[in-house]
Amino acid sequence: MKFSESWLRTLVNPTLSSEELSHLLTMAGLEVEDMAPVAPAFHSVVVAQVLEVVKHPDADRLNVCQVDIGDGSPKQIVCGAPNVAAGLKVPCALPGAELPGDFKIKIAKVRGIESSGMLCSAKELGIAEEASGLLILPVDAPVGQNIRTYLDLEDTVFEIKLTPNRADCLSLLGVAREVGAITGAATDLPVVAEVPASIADTRAVVLDAPAACPLYYGRVIKGVNAKAPTPTWMVRRLERSGIRAISALVDITNYVMLELGQPLHAFDNTKLSGSVHARLAKADEKLLLLNEQTIDLAADVLTIADDSKVLAMAGIMGGEESGITLETSELFLESAFFAPKAIAGRARRYGFASDASHRFERGVDFGGTRRAIERATQLIIEICGGQAGPVVEAKADLPARPPVRLRTARAEKVLGVSLGADRIAGLFKGLALDFSREGDDFLVTPPSWRFDMEIEEDLIEEIARLVGYDNIPSLAPQARMAMLRQPEAQRPAYRIRQMMAD
Repeated sequence: MKFSESWLRTLVNPTLSSEELSHLLTMAGLEVEDMAPVAPAFHSVVVAQVLEVVKHPDADRLNVCQVDIGDGSPKQIVCGAPNVAAGLKVPCALPGAELPGDFKIKIAKVRGIESSGMLCSAKELGIAEEASGLLILPVDAPVGQNIRTYLDLEDTVFEIKLTPNRADCLSLLGVAREVGAITGAATDLPVVAEVPASIADTRAVVLDAPAACPLYYGRVIKGVNAKAPTPTWMVRRLERSGIRAISALVDITNYVMLELGQPLHAFDNTKLSGSVHARLAKADEKLLLLNEQTIDLAADVLTIADDSKVLAMAGIMGGEESGITLETSELFLESAFFAPKAIAGRARRYGFASDASHRFERGVDFGGTRRAIERATQLIIEICGGQAGPVVEAKADLPARPPVRLRTARAEKVLGVSLGADRIAGLFKGLALDFSREGDDFLVTPPSWRFDMEIEEDLIEEIARLVGYDNIPSLAPQARMAMLRQPEAQRPAYRIRQMMAD
């Protein structure tokens, strides 16, 4: 799970440095496998606007540019980038700047023309491996602002290595919840309001395999502009999480998955017919996936289908024929809970994996399924426009969450520390666990996002994580020792054997 530290700190912002936060996460069981700045060190680079471009008199591939750097006095800069043009806003390294690779900028003459700086590509700033020209900035970029501030480059990318039981931390929401519980810092978790329906269009949903798919939400959204640009802030957060931006509608579903942990899928509504079914595959059914792989669906593969054809491998990957494109104007948005046993191993069987299957086979928060479709709807309307229909719900029996008993005395004996029931209650509140007390015993109801809480030892482990493994003393084992009695009138068996051998 990769994520931007700056994104995390919008949800919870403890008074810890990046290194301290990394150590704390690792000691809490969320091992930080890698931590790296999003950009190498450099300075004196600002947002600039190209005012004028003319050909260099003595070089065919060079241009002489007049550039506004925000100080009221345009600067002359010689530039060889093929995409330089008047009106563009680009990064400009000023004289005295030091770029990655120990590259120092100074006033110099290039083929006889004085150049007071350098217009930069993403590669020259160290934020991309390759670049074909200057880094073009949005038209509203403020001229003169430090580029590190404008591009939020004072940021760190964390990559945490999660054990399979901690699927709840495959989202920023889950990691923020953990950091808040561990540090006591206040959390500002996303509050998602329901988006009221402005059109009456719906599509019926049928659960033909309720044990594999016990919860499904669907919504029709019409009049969307699929060609709308994805906001820069969203592209930045996606890329720093290791996901390439594709198009606004796809990016929004990926963003909500990273933010809330709920994988979503969008179908082109005009390509569907009749009701949407969550069912097992039928004999001889095939599906062309979005990765251009055609597969023969086995009988134990859960699918999403309409009345006439298969649309997707449920919880794994959508089909090419029903997928959204830049021409899509209306979509059917899916947010569902698929049982982990119904998804586990299916993608690997066909030789691929997906972010959705990685989450569903470990367990997704079925209490947040409705919240995710509302969040995605909100972002789609804000970015791509459109009108949303009512949310259609199909629901069967969701996983039971039986309460787990924890005995305070047992926890203290296992951990070897004195805790007290009141302190344990505070730790459980920090984890947002619902519990009741019977004296010093606790009856804890696991939340919908924690599939790993089933027995008393699971709760003891949670207490140990929050107390801190390094705060639990490591004591050497102690035992009473005494010399064994050796009666003089009795010879030991080994001595008799030795005498007989002699």
